[in-house]
Amino acid sequence: MLMEVGDLLHAYRQRRNISLSELAERIDISKAALSKIESGETKRPGFSQWKKIASALNIPHVDVITAYLDTTERPVTLQLLLKEALELNYPPVVQLVALKLLETPKMDTFLALDHLLQATNDAKDQGVTLTLYNVMIDYARKHGVPFYLGKGLYERYMLERDDFSRFEETYRRGKELLHYIDLLSPIERITFYYRMGTHAYILGYYGESIEFCGKGIREDGTDNKPKASALISIVNSYLSLGDLILAELYLKEYEDSEYADYRKIHLRALLHAKQGKHEDAMRLYELCLADAGKDSRVTIVSDLLEVYLESGNDALIKKLIDSEDQFLPSDVLAHPYRIKQAARYYKRKGVSQLAIGHIEEGFDSLLQSISYYRQLGASDKVIEGVGLFLKHHRLQQKVFSFEDMEIIEKFCHNEGIYK
Repeated sequence: MLMEVGDLLHAYRQRRNISLSELAERIDISKAALSKIESGETKRPGFSQWKKIASALNIPHVDVITAYLDTTERPVTLQLLLKEALELNYPPVVQLVALKLLETPKMDTFLALDHLLQATNDAKDQGVTLTLYNVMIDYARKHGVPFYLGKGLYERYMLERDDFSRFEETYRRGKELLHYIDLLSPIERITFYYRMGTHAYILGYYGESIEFCGKGIREDGTDNKPKASALISIVNSYLSLGDLILAELYLKEYEDSEYADYRKIHLRALLHAKQGKHEDAMRLYELCLADAGKDSRVTIVSDLLEVYLESGNDALIKKLIDSEDQFLPSDVLAHPYRIKQAARYYKRKGVSQLAIGHIEEGFDSLLQSISYYRQLGASDKVIEGVGLFLKHHRLQQKVFSFEDMEIIEKFCHNEGIYK
């Protein structure tokens, strides 16, 4: 297209019946420069001139960038085109320009990779930023540049981590960074371990959660909020695995942290419940509910329901479920951790409702739980939930309706029912 710009200009002037002087004034290019472009004497106008001409000719900005991209290997021009592509905010064009910048023989590979890394700061949205990191990761992997591969994997994981629609996939992709972990700064490495540890806990990989959080804690010589959160994941993981001795050991460490909050009481209540001390557990859970904010109460309620169920306290189960508006988060889908806690709550709620004779409500709650686990991509939990749903149909001697079969079928085909 660039080689034909003179012909395009001439045809445009003929069609609009406009003189060279008028066009030159309109698009802010000198008449002499425009005349050379139209006559073909200037075969390759500068990019700023090409942009002005293309704007007058109503040529899309995407075509302007891609056309110019095909004619240059100059690093300075490619850097300018990348800036233009970022302004355009269109990932496919950003990808094309970024690849050309990396592949040009006229620019050092390390300088090109570093330019892409810096360019992520100018990206307007996450999709464009991820495009830059993906280009950098693929190139660094193929050409054996471990520092930029590690940096790209780290930044991409931090961006993708809270996308619950690909939560499992993001976790598995994050593991690739373990091969380059020593290339990260100490702060990045500790942060990565803590984030992966919490990620593993949400997915139910308790052993891996303990391993990741433990690595971060061993490197982290300070007392801080992320470290306290990692200790919570470790305690919960050990409780889930049934190791009450190590759970209590790490619980004491969390209780000693300056950043410990109401959750130290919650974790202590969990430990009491696991030890069969139901009265002590209930007292602490109720204390927690009084101190916690609304968005933090659902996990406490889930555990309290289990204690009420184990102690056969039907009246308290019904009373707690009836007060649901006081503890369900206002926006469950705002974060994967909230989704997990909601899924867990609806599972406990469903089992409790079935136990006190609220059969239809109980099955609806179990289906809601399965739906939330499916949104996390937690396939094991979805299968477990479906198994629980079928088990209670059998125990209740309830006929499996066509409607129920359709719902389960859609879950198995990854199609949501509840939003």
